[in-house]
Amino acid sequence: MRHPGRVALVLSVACAVGVAGCSTSSSGGAGSGAVTVNPALSKLGPDHGWSQTNVTVDPAKLACGSKAPDPNRGITATSIKIGSLATVTSPGGVAFGDFPTGAKIRLDAANAAGGVAGRHLDLTTTRDDGADPGRDADQAKAIVQQDQAFATLVGTTNGSYIDAFCTAEMPFFGWGNNTGFCGNAIGFGITGCQTPKTGDPRAYDTGGALTIANALPAGTARTAALIGLDNDAARQGIITVGQGLQSAGFKIVYNKSSIPVSGLTDATAIVNAVMTADSGKPPAVVFYVAQFGDAVKLSGALKAAGFKGALVSPIYDPRVSTVPELEGTYALLQWQGGFATDIPAVAQMAADFQKYAPGTALSLTSMAGYWSADMLVKALEKTGQNLTVDAFLKTLNTNYTNYVAAAVPETRWPLNHIAPAPCETLAHLTNGKWTAPALQCGAIAKAP
Repeated sequence: MRHPGRVALVLSVACAVGVAGCSTSSSGGAGSGAVTVNPALSKLGPDHGWSQTNVTVDPAKLACGSKAPDPNRGITATSIKIGSLATVTSPGGVAFGDFPTGAKIRLDAANAAGGVAGRHLDLTTTRDDGADPGRDADQAKAIVQQDQAFATLVGTTNGSYIDAFCTAEMPFFGWGNNTGFCGNAIGFGITGCQTPKTGDPRAYDTGGALTIANALPAGTARTAALIGLDNDAARQGIITVGQGLQSAGFKIVYNKSSIPVSGLTDATAIVNAVMTADSGKPPAVVFYVAQFGDAVKLSGALKAAGFKGALVSPIYDPRVSTVPELEGTYALLQWQGGFATDIPAVAQMAADFQKYAPGTALSLTSMAGYWSADMLVKALEKTGQNLTVDAFLKTLNTNYTNYVAAAVPETRWPLNHIAPAPCETLAHLTNGKWTAPALQCGAIAKAP
């Protein structure tokens, strides 16, 4: 069933949650083995202070750690130029068009409060990469050479910008959902490094799986089916999700990336396999890494087949709350949803949206833009008046913590250049309304 207007959001949300479903880079290799249950990692805690167990980082081994060739780039006595790179349009429908809007809202709020250390934050016109890796690289060069930005806000589906940004020592902020946010000293994802590059060491997190487990009725067997897109990146994304679920004691009874990238025309074969995957019966949980339209189709088909368990995906958006196929489903979120206005920081965000861009939905991508810009603003505030690119990066990479109480979980730097933040909440769509418990965190550990 088509949902005009709603499908236009075309979040292929899998790529947006750090499970690599839409990244153009394969992330196989190291760290793809099976994970066993570790009782020491089987508890959830608050949205800060989480355990990093055996995961450490050697800052000297991070890429892009040189001095900036132009440390005063984009800075004047009265302004700071901020670049913007995003996948605004895409032939495949995977887009982050409202990421720049969310970012601008936060910068507008900062400017209304006097800017930072007397400097106005000037956001450049967004450069659209069109979801094309080559164009992404070219647009990054333009931000460096033509816009001469001090730092950049990034909401893209791939990480081809990294070479240009590394050469310029360009700090950048975003979701952390592509390889550019991993393994270097200049990329800062609000959820940490979600998709390491091929062959790089991996860390898995226990937070999402434990959050899902807690949503199951008492006594329910922990069994799960994983369904993904038919591409290398999605297959690695399924490995990442599976490792987290295994760490929480789930048995993976179905694990296939069988959804065509061109779209799912008939869900029958997948549904039939899932409904008998656990020794002839369905699993307790189905987690899918899929584009919006495919997720809707799968949810509807599984429900029609009699599935009574938990349907979980990364799909959350207030504009899909009335899609009947999604009623009763869960969305695994890495920060608190925009509906949670009882939380002061979320209420402030909602008020900023209403003031500076009335009518803009509090979608995943617009919120990602807002919180990415928020991280940038706070790091600028901490660096202070004597601002240079090098001073800014020193601030961020010297035991820096980004945390918005109850809204955005803690990340630690430089650690989260190589690992994700192990924090999630599970939003539930019931009677056309999203609700979610408080954010909680598990732990991170080295993947085998």
